[in-house]
Amino acid sequence: MKRHLGAILAAMSFLTRLPMPSWVACDSWAIVQASRWFALIGLLIGSVAALILLSLAPIMGQPLAVIITLVGVILLTGAFHEDGLADLCDGFGGGWEKARKLAIMKDSQIGAYGVLALVCAFALKLVTLGQMPLAMAATSLIICHAGSRTIAGLVAVYLPYARDDSNNKTPQKDAELPIKNRIILCICGGLPLLMLPISVAMTLIGIWLLTFIYMIKLMKRHIQGYTGDALGATQQIIEIVGLVFFAIYSYQTTVIL
Repeated sequence: MKRHLGAILAAMSFLTRLPMPSWVACDSWAIVQASRWFALIGLLIGSVAALILLSLAPIMGQPLAVIITLVGVILLTGAFHEDGLADLCDGFGGGWEKARKLAIMKDSQIGAYGVLALVCAFALKLVTLGQMPLAMAATSLIICHAGSRTIAGLVAVYLPYARDDSNNKTPQKDAELPIKNRIILCICGGLPLLMLPISVAMTLIGIWLLTFIYMIKLMKRHIQGYTGDALGATQQIIEIVGLVFFAIYSYQTTVIL
């Protein structure tokens, strides 16, 4: 029991900025073993975001509550995946060859592509969550945070690690993801979908699958593999695609009614 708890807390230490007990191992190998719980941590992050939104919206209105919720998620996660999205857009947009793209992605400075990507990502989250009914917005946060971390965690199953050097912070490169761990990842990420009608859940899964295939092909074309930034970018894009889906679904449902 303590071993599983330690793995869950190790996953939380990697994906959030929450302080962990001193006995929790946070080295690369511990994070590799804990990666099966990344979707569970996404579920927790989404639940915290939903709780913030549901608590604040009746007090200050949904638009302002959405902004504070998004800022709260950034503080909770340290903009971990947003940083990956910015780096991927800078690298893929600003480099011509694989080596140059990887060098740009590793550079701590942010370029125009990265800035625009972050602005667009925040704007899409803000507008989609703001136009949905409050209950739908809260539900979408839980589902999209869990599902996006599941899908990002599966990238390493289909692509090799793109960098040749060993001086990096991507634990997934050190070991393959066993079948058992993939199942745990998918179960944790898929559980929130039970809140949806079957037809809606299946439609969302189909859209996510197409987005996942597109991201795999995009990474393969640009860098012939994945990096930690690519995993973060995948999480962000899957999350945003999910939020856009829920915004369209809620709008169409309202129009029909």
